[in-house]
Amino acid sequence: MFNEIVVPLDGSPLAERALPPARALAQHIQTPLRLVSVAVARQMLVPDEVGFGVLYPDQSLVQARGEAANYLANLLAATPAGAPRQLTDLREGDVAGEIVDAARQAAAGLIVMSSHGYSGFKRWLLGSIAEKVLYAAPCPVWVVRTPEPPQHLLVTLDGSQLAEEVLLPALTVARCFGAKLTLLRVISEISGPDIQALDTYERGLGRRFVDQSYDEAAGYLALVAENHTTRDLRLDTAVRSGPAAEVILEYAETQSVDLVAMTTHGRTGLRRWVYGSVTHKVLDQLPLSMLVARSHGANLS
Repeated sequence: MFNEIVVPLDGSPLAERALPPARALAQHIQTPLRLVSVAVARQMLVPDEVGFGVLYPDQSLVQARGEAANYLANLLAATPAGAPRQLTDLREGDVAGEIVDAARQAAAGLIVMSSHGYSGFKRWLLGSIAEKVLYAAPCPVWVVRTPEPPQHLLVTLDGSQLAEEVLLPALTVARCFGAKLTLLRVISEISGPDIQALDTYERGLGRRFVDQSYDEAAGYLALVAENHTTRDLRLDTAVRSGPAAEVILEYAETQSVDLVAMTTHGRTGLRRWVYGSVTHKVLDQLPLSMLVARSHGANLS
């Protein structure tokens, strides 16, 4: 499903944390990696014969291109034997915009990038770059916070087809690494007063409404799991109630999850799940890797 996998690199070891999982996934699905580096112009101090001089943006861009080209060449030369085919893509300009353009022009199926870290060139702040890429990426983005392979994926679903757009990339990652995969649906919590109010119309109606909500959510997840379970992958399911972001964060922490997969725009009938609320809160607070799919037609501006 991934035509190419784009890996943005800024010359830093932190950015290179994305390489091991990206290489493993590319090898698993037999697709090339596109290593993208973006040269950035900036005013900078450089040593000269009499002390320090100033390089202005047009001059520093020449130096930046040279540094990035050498870095990519050295990276290719040091590629482990048996690694998937790697393409290099040297660009210049707006970092996030160029990463998105590289993915779009290559018809890439996935972007794998580190979530934070200053570059060796002191140009990229990967936390803000990753967030900008998420806003405009034409494909799912795997935000890596550790080079270790994932062992337990959590896929959050809200019952909508939009939210399910993260399923295929998550399933591919889980199969590649032999990871456990859990489908989680969070339903609205019914308060005591609401249950009592329903009971005024009919005794036991409140409890039946709660049970029906759980049963419907569990039935939906069971159907999704049945449709995607294969010999090499078994899907578990879980239903929880409460505020979606808080429940997802708690579940990930208590169930040894190391990769959370979500869609950035998967609205329920009540339009509760939108990027900027649930996904943004989880991305902002979760100290784990995330796989984020931007749904077709999502407006994140």
